[in-house]
Amino acid sequence: MAGQKSKQGGPSTKGGVVTALLYTRVSSDEQEKEGLSLAAQTGACRRYAAEHGWMIGAQYTDVLSGKRDDRPQYQALLTHVRQLRADGHAAVVVVAWLHRFGRRVLERVRCREELKALGVATHSIKEGGEVSDLIANILASVAEEETRQLGERVRETNAHARSLGWHAVGWVPWGYQWRDATPEERALGAPKRVLREDEIAAPYVREMFARAAKGDGIAKLRKWLITVPARGRNNRAMGGTNISKRVRSPIYIGRDSIGADDVLSRPLMRWPALVDEATWLQAQASIDSHQHQARQANGRYLLTGFLRCPKCGAGMCGQWFRADRRYVCIGHRAGTSAPDPTCRASASGRQLDRGVLAQVDAVLAAVPRDPALMVELRREWKRLSRPPEDSETGRRLKWLDTEIAESTDLLRRATDLYVAEKIPQDQYDDKCQRERERIATNTAERSRLAAAQTVRPQQLPPLDDVLRRLERWSDALTSMDTQEQRQALAEIVVRVVATRTSVARYDVKVEQWTPLAELLRQIGKALAFQPATVAA
Repeated sequence: MAGQKSKQGGPSTKGGVVTALLYTRVSSDEQEKEGLSLAAQTGACRRYAAEHGWMIGAQYTDVLSGKRDDRPQYQALLTHVRQLRADGHAAVVVVAWLHRFGRRVLERVRCREELKALGVATHSIKEGGEVSDLIANILASVAEEETRQLGERVRETNAHARSLGWHAVGWVPWGYQWRDATPEERALGAPKRVLREDEIAAPYVREMFARAAKGDGIAKLRKWLITVPARGRNNRAMGGTNISKRVRSPIYIGRDSIGADDVLSRPLMRWPALVDEATWLQAQASIDSHQHQARQANGRYLLTGFLRCPKCGAGMCGQWFRADRRYVCIGHRAGTSAPDPTCRASASGRQLDRGVLAQVDAVLAAVPRDPALMVELRREWKRLSRPPEDSETGRRLKWLDTEIAESTDLLRRATDLYVAEKIPQDQYDDKCQRERERIATNTAERSRLAAAQTVRPQQLPPLDDVLRRLERWSDALTSMDTQEQRQALAEIVVRVVATRTSVARYDVKVEQWTPLAELLRQIGKALAFQPATVAA
């Protein structure tokens, strides 16, 4: 009868025909490819609908996590249900398990209430058909808790694998493939699959780093990667963000992606490195330089990208004006995004170029060539190259860590003795107060030392390599090729500011040097004041 509730759970309208909408879901593309449950779910739902005499309507399938409420097919199913009820048709929703419908309690409850208000029942085959609200909510809570516990187990497993030097199984980095771990590797704690070099994709990874080390930016790398065969890219799209992440990734030098800021201080892992450390470091320096130096198209102006306007702080670009080369503030071109859209400050290009080159030349000349001073330079470089933990501050930090751990262990043992009734309450309280004060004092000192400690952003390169780079910089900066000069300048200078002192006169100053150039400046100053006995 129209308007009556059918035995199957849907209102019997429009001649008593009930439309069954089927929903199936798996969590990932891997499950779908491996045939895990999708076909079985679909077959079971169809048989269940046929046994109940329902007309099988649309079938919806998602290959997404049940924690996502924005699953396209799930939302399409709900839209279809609403449309059927608006048109007066009876409908039911059939799933193999209720947790296939989703794994978030709030969304499960919300969806169930909406379907109930529409007069649409949800049937779960494995849970015996239509279940009560109580059972449905309990099962939803269990499904959500299972998801949480699974996530914790996966994170713990991945952390354990990393601690033993293995890459977590899952997403495979570009340039690598998975292979089954050998029994010997399994004995060393390896997961079931470990990384190996992809013979087809790995050469393209190496070429990407070589191009980046030579100065190619993300945009140029993207244009090049478009020409790489799909198999060479592991059939992946390579956008700017993905390329940047890959160039920055320490995985390619055999280091973990998680760890200390000083990447080279991280332990070597057990997968093969695709790139040598020198190339990787040079690629990082090149990409870093793009962040503070504009890449001009023609390369005719030395300081474009380095020079900042003394009035508004915006960048300055080069242009010819009445047969004179000048630098002009770009604030009036940038519109409302500029600090001062009306700024048109300008300065003589030749004066500024000569002033900056003179300051850079002074830094390069400050590095000693005298054999006696070179001994001092190598000694100082060796001292700076020591890991932070070898310094006095580092040793103090390690001692404080030991003291804190010892106090924590004493508290734990005192608690065990107190619970076993082997020490009285007052003795336990005194012990706890003493050790807590000790922990607080040591923790405060450790925080102070850690904050004051100078940590290098990355390991210093070998001194001989730096000296060769100095020779290359000197040759480039004395050449007549502006493009070569700019490339050398990018490894030395970050920011330049020019201030007008009088008519057609400017005071130009390198306001910020690169970390390596700043280190050379400080060492040069220190060695310049060595006792006169060196010359004797």
